[in-house]
Amino acid sequence: MSSGQETMKVAVYYNNQTVLVEDKPVPQVGPGELLVKTVACGLCGGETMEWYLAPRAPKVLGHEPVGIVIKVGQGVTKFKEGDRVFVHHHVACMSCHFCSRGYFSMCERFSQTKIVPGGFAEYFKVPAENAELDTYLLPEEVSFEEGTMIEPLACALRGFMEIKIHPGDTLAIVGVGFMGMGFVKLAQLFPFARIIALDLNDWRLEQASKHGATHGINPSRENPVDVIRDINQGRLADMVVVTSPSVKAWTMGLELCEKGGKFHYNAPPPPDELTQLSFNNLYFREIKIYSTYSASHVETRAILDLMTTKRLDTRELITHRFGLEDVAEAIALLLKGGESIKSLILP
Repeated sequence: MSSGQETMKVAVYYNNQTVLVEDKPVPQVGPGELLVKTVACGLCGGETMEWYLAPRAPKVLGHEPVGIVIKVGQGVTKFKEGDRVFVHHHVACMSCHFCSRGYFSMCERFSQTKIVPGGFAEYFKVPAENAELDTYLLPEEVSFEEGTMIEPLACALRGFMEIKIHPGDTLAIVGVGFMGMGFVKLAQLFPFARIIALDLNDWRLEQASKHGATHGINPSRENPVDVIRDINQGRLADMVVVTSPSVKAWTMGLELCEKGGKFHYNAPPPPDELTQLSFNNLYFREIKIYSTYSASHVETRAILDLMTTKRLDTRELITHRFGLEDVAEAIALLLKGGESIKSLILP
């Protein structure tokens, strides 16, 4: 099997409003590498962070891809042409100071092992390290579209795995776009008594309830502190997850933490957005603050297994599909919110 092409179409990001379809050479495959024909690639909320991406433009985005192996490099034995695969865009070295402690995303090698040029392209190359350490066959039980959600859900799973959860805990999730909805889904695999979704979008709150949230709160109409105390026997949340890249959301999230509570933030605000914290308050209330960046081979493998056994069903989270020529439209939709959760790019 071969692409039979010398050039391919890619979506090149310049800013949130300008994403152009251009012709680029099909990547050449070296020893240990794979050439994959992109079937689908998820659009991540991080791919709308113009403050982060525009200085790095022009750039081909897309780090949640799945596809079909078109060509294998010399020495590859795990995969063959025609295989359906999920590919993680970053892998760690597995031997440095950070890897030996399980902080794989802090490894210097992690951010250097990128797929080429990105998932918003007709084809992409998988470096030998990625092919060996964090590329998996998609079993027939997992569709290509489901496979696009392995990486982002792995990020959510890593957030849960960092925190000790006590049976009967109450969880509050601030922001139920796709990542927040992922936390709602995964929370049902842990012994939470209550899963409370908070969002300014009533449609998303309805979707969160459909996907497993036990309660929904719109902070524009209700005081979330009062509501959570009312439904939680006078207490606030034992664990709070904030998926919105806003310090205002972080501030509210901290206010929702009960004494001894765990606060996990899942998205970075712009670097110039600052807030004030009372460390005196955090100290005497014993609030623990956590963050995790990205995910590793540990979580991607776990999510794939959960999907394969149907313990994790995420098919209904996909609400929109776009072609390469419509990436800017997909970005605008994600920023607008509205009645959308997960958008896929289908080259």
